[in-house]
Amino acid sequence: MRNDSGGRVYGGLSAHDRQEQRRTSLIAAGLELFGTVGYLNASVKRVCDEAGLTQRYFYESFPDRAALLGAVYQHCVDTARTATLTAAATVFDDVGVGGGPVPTELVPDLAETALGGCIHCLAHDRRLARIITIEVVGVSPELEKLRLDATHKWAELLLGFATGDGPATAEQRLAAIGLIGALTQLLVDWQTATTDPIGPDAGPDLFQIDAIHHVMTEVFTATFQRVIAPG
Repeated sequence: MRNDSGGRVYGGLSAHDRQEQRRTSLIAAGLELFGTVGYLNASVKRVCDEAGLTQRYFYESFPDRAALLGAVYQHCVDTARTATLTAAATVFDDVGVGGGPVPTELVPDLAETALGGCIHCLAHDRRLARIITIEVVGVSPELEKLRLDATHKWAELLLGFATGDGPATAEQRLAAIGLIGALTQLLVDWQTATTDPIGPDAGPDLFQIDAIHHVMTEVFTATFQRVIAPG
């Protein structure tokens, strides 16, 4: 049996559907391995073994291991972004996301809730946090560009809460990018604190996830009120 595009159908799935299914399996395998043993320790063969596929099918979807890491990274970012927006929606309905700016009185609650959605999503599945903040760094120029683009898109999300559909000033953009960078660095330290702390005072007692959530809520709220959306 063939579908309209000429691909043979097996088990109700077209050739395209089967390829997409294999690609999804490889991304899931990459998430597991890159997020646990690390990118450097996960060969193409090991990824394929985890996915239950031959290496032939790996190269059907990805030209190399770095390309798979990019796809896994994007999956992790999308997961964290969905968790953030889902949490934010409990504070208000689409105000500031394609609508108007967030009312000033909602800023503290929004910061706490939206950050909580993101941070606890990453804490719940530490594979996501490891890939987003550690494994993707410095692998290739292409992945660095992808990582920096994601940082700027997170900043744009934050600016959307402040300006709605309106343009942001240079100062607002710099503040938003800086906030995302600060959160990212604390999440890096949170992970390395349990495996390879840089010193005796930089262990897990300092970098607790609830403490990071609290501090970043205060920093986001103050910066939002003083710089990003003053008055």
